[in-house]
Amino acid sequence: MIKLFAVPRFSDPEKQRRSSILFATLIAAVVMIVLIVPTSYILDPDHPEVLLEGAVGAAAVFFSFYLLKKGKLEVAGWIIVILGWLILTLDLAFISGIRGVNILGQVLIVMLAGLTIGGRSALIITGVNLVANLIVLYLEQYGILVDPNPLPADFSRYSIQTIYTALAAIYIWRADVVIKKAFLESEATADRYRALFDRTNDGVLILDLNWRVLNSNPQAAKLLGFQPQELMGQEFTNWFGSNDHVDVTGYLNDILAGSDLPILENVLRKKNGPEIPVEISLALVPDSIGDPHHIQCIMRDITERKEYERHLIFEAMHDPLTKLPNRKYLEKQFLKIKSRRSDDQRMMAVFFIDIDDFKSVNDQFGHEVGDLALIELASRLQRTVRENDIVARLGGDEFIILLENIHTKENVIKVAEKIIHSISDPFQVKDLSIIITVSIGINFSEKNQIDVEELIKTSDSALYNVKEDGKNDFQFYDPAQIEKDLPSTNIEN
Repeated sequence: MIKLFAVPRFSDPEKQRRSSILFATLIAAVVMIVLIVPTSYILDPDHPEVLLEGAVGAAAVFFSFYLLKKGKLEVAGWIIVILGWLILTLDLAFISGIRGVNILGQVLIVMLAGLTIGGRSALIITGVNLVANLIVLYLEQYGILVDPNPLPADFSRYSIQTIYTALAAIYIWRADVVIKKAFLESEATADRYRALFDRTNDGVLILDLNWRVLNSNPQAAKLLGFQPQELMGQEFTNWFGSNDHVDVTGYLNDILAGSDLPILENVLRKKNGPEIPVEISLALVPDSIGDPHHIQCIMRDITERKEYERHLIFEAMHDPLTKLPNRKYLEKQFLKIKSRRSDDQRMMAVFFIDIDDFKSVNDQFGHEVGDLALIELASRLQRTVRENDIVARLGGDEFIILLENIHTKENVIKVAEKIIHSISDPFQVKDLSIIITVSIGINFSEKNQIDVEELIKTSDSALYNVKEDGKNDFQFYDPAQIEKDLPSTNIEN
């Protein structure tokens, strides 16, 4: 039962304040009806219509409370404002014996409207009062309203006036208490927000609608390399770095339009020059009447996360032992090459390399020594080619080298001879000296006539021929030679 007649709760602090004042007003109205109606009927039993008026007033009060419980704050407020205006301006004028209308009653209703509904409602009620006052004035001037028939000048009139005055005083006192409580709660909320604002690990900026800094927390200043006071008035958009994946200007315009957009990843330029990757959350914050007021910006340094992502990508695209590009990396590079081969007339060669009898190295010296030998071999292969050439490990003892932008077959022969010579030097692994040789199959494209997959396949065919002819050598693919039946080594398989 107590919960049923408790003050309705609203998530919006402003609505909660207005709801509390309206609730206090409803209680005052109930007390007024309970005191005034029986007193009026007892003192003046010749006017039983006061009971009907009291019933109508009570019904209006309870209907207003029902709407308030349903969250219809403005409608509930208007019901009480209209009811109060009828009582405290017109009826009170006749009861009090005042010519015209009751100025005190009008002032109270204007205050009630402003406190429970809003400033615009107070202006509306003020306009209604002005019109009502003018109408009553003309009625009196033209003799239509001669005597408002006030109550006789005795103790009964004084009692009714006293009750009205006391209830008005109680109402104002309660409204003052509610406003003070709301103010203290607002201060407490502001203190909690300030603590959160200052102590959060994220950088927080408050921006005006022109993207200039109004306020910042210490973390935002530290993130951008400024002192807090240096940030004031600076334009946030000046710190944006390049982002090829996002239309930053369009993103910011959408924020100003009130769109709820996902978090933006971009780079920001610090005061002293370097760029840092950040995660930015922007939100347009309205004022109490819903108009855009400012922009809240939350920034988070994601440098560590980006480094970890790059590490994961590297691990996915590289061989864990030799750190050379792996099969997936090659597939990605092949797609890039194929996408530009239509208008790229440069030549490209593929070296398919296999270590001769590497199984015997593992069997004789162990897999640890074999792994160290593979690492050293990968290093030697990288040193024999240009920086932009690709050396990749397919797995086991198989390697691929992609040479782009070559001019003649003689250039390719020189690279192959350099590889054979580099590998011929003994491998010093731990206290061991190991001799390793490799076989190399080669093919190259001439003016786009062979695609990448075909180059891999034909290079593997040439490698097979080297193995058949004694190993430790290289051969170019010869299309005139009859190919033997080989297992598929297509890179995409």
